[in-house]
Amino acid sequence: MSKNFLKKYENKKRLSNITIIVLAIIIAFSINFFIIDNSQTWINLKTSVLDTKNIVNKADLYIEKNNSNSIILRNSKNLKNTKSLSFSLIYNPENLNIKKIKCNSNDLIKIENQAWIKAIIINYNKDINIQANTKICNINIEKKNNNPEEINLINSNFTDKTWETFLLSTSWITL
Repeated sequence: MSKNFLKKYENKKRLSNITIIVLAIIIAFSINFFIIDNSQTWINLKTSVLDTKNIVNKADLYIEKNNSNSIILRNSKNLKNTKSLSFSLIYNPENLNIKKIKCNSNDLIKIENQAWIKAIIINYNKDINIQANTKICNINIEKKNNNPEEINLINSNFTDKTWETFLLSTSWITL
């Protein structure tokens, strides 16, 4: 009787060990497939309201690539009663040349004391409301070689009709 009891105990122990190993493998594959792999199935399974939208937080003023020869300056937030808008571009002049800057106003002040910094002030004849995602400037560029280059947008702000200056967050782009 004791031999029979011992055999049943060993069989149950083996079965429970095999069950634990199989469950561990299933859990490992499901973690890899659903979470680490970031597959479409996992995205569809998310139930949190916060996770359902993929929101890209852009800077208040940002630049995006238009084509190989130009970039566009845009705003991500509404700018109300704007009298002037200013920003600076930092870049590597050994590989990148900024040829022309054309903005939504003809009254531009370009300050170019250093070869790698271009400071631009856009003055508007009358107070304007600049809606979010408006194309503010088109900047024509020329790359001298195919090395990746960064253009940084810094020191951005706008002045409203009461002459109060508001600082804007900025970003950069790699070309």
